[in-house]
Amino acid sequence: MLAFATDLFIQRTFDGLAKGSIYALLALALVVVFRGSGQLNFAQGEMALFCAFFAQTLTLSGLPVVLAIVAAALSGFVMGAGVERFLIRPIEKKSPIAVVVVAVGLFLGLNNLVAVIWGVDARRMPSPFPNEADDFIRIGGAAVRLERLGIIAVLLLLVALLWLMFNRTRIGLAMRAVANNQPSSQLVGIRVGRVLAIGWGLAGAIGAIGASLLAPQAGLSGAMMFGPFIFAAAAATVGGLDSPVGAVVAGLALGLIDAYIVGYLTWIGGDLVLPVTFGIILAVLVLKPSGLLGSVRVERV
Repeated sequence: MLAFATDLFIQRTFDGLAKGSIYALLALALVVVFRGSGQLNFAQGEMALFCAFFAQTLTLSGLPVVLAIVAAALSGFVMGAGVERFLIRPIEKKSPIAVVVVAVGLFLGLNNLVAVIWGVDARRMPSPFPNEADDFIRIGGAAVRLERLGIIAVLLLLVALLWLMFNRTRIGLAMRAVANNQPSSQLVGIRVGRVLAIGWGLAGAIGAIGASLLAPQAGLSGAMMFGPFIFAAAAATVGGLDSPVGAVVAGLALGLIDAYIVGYLTWIGGDLVLPVTFGIILAVLVLKPSGLLGSVRVERV
């Protein structure tokens, strides 16, 4: 009995980490935008959804799913950079409220555009990882699906690449400088507008990858990103809106909490997972309003 309980715990842990990896990717996209521009992109989920539908369309034309996801990431980069350049930049210094309105309008517009182009019926998206019934490995006595391990590996790879970019490349250092102080960055010759566009583009690419990995499990539909985006926004807030590491840690934690609540607290039910999770989030924010790993901004007066 104890061995069975341990195996079940291991299996639920990997299920939670895989789900949390999706939350972490989306939260990471939100943090990348917020660090540069101080804005929370409410359309991030729908931008990712649009790119996932684009990837699925490419697979129907015969393109391998991995290449289709790469193409979706590139389209997400172009979309994110375009949104920053042509929609956000002209208005962000005039009115922060206008940026929120534009983001919400973009959310609604993209969601309706998806329905117009691809219809309202759910579609099947192939997985980039083996996902047949016997595609699993044994860890202890637990059967852990290769698809779950693949999603976790993608998150770790992207986090490593982002760390290298931010710490070992000129554009990464420029992005860190702009996130810290835009006026000073301009004074030393950094092209702030281009850096912000690249930041939004990176967020669009990361979101596209996250949505493309989620689609094979959740089913590709216009409503697919509603729940994950809420969890991702919560993860970004709990981890700290200026902390990529915090977004990843909080996203993984929320995935684990979700898996454990569904697996062990069966009396709560799946419909109450979100309220219980947000109760935990509220408790964390009461104790540390800036998030677990967020920095506290101090202004001199």
